[in-house]
Amino acid sequence: MRELQMHRTPRTGALNEEPPDILIPAMGKLRECGTGFDTLMLIEAVPDALLPALAWFASRKRDMPRAAVTALVKACGFAHLERGLGRTRTRELMAAFGEHRAAH
Repeated sequence: MRELQMHRTPRTGALNEEPPDILIPAMGKLRECGTGFDTLMLIEAVPDALLPALAWFASRKRDMPRAAVTALVKACGFAHLERGLGRTRTRELMAAFGEHRAAH
């Protein structure tokens, strides 16, 4: 008689990361930003070290105003985003929301 063997299959598919707790209030305020000026005021209130992570997680949410995320990405700049997120995520953000988006 053959033995019954159990095989474990690793999970595959999309992995949805949740934003860290420290970013939740900032994301709520970003969602409420109606103008570019409101977004700039929020950027001044959030510590610089959190801006790249805020830009990344805000870009992953469908209910975030696109203009607010674009202003956030442009305010951070490529170098600051790259230091905070790494090269791959920075390129994804710049392709979707950065100033080079209009040239393509």
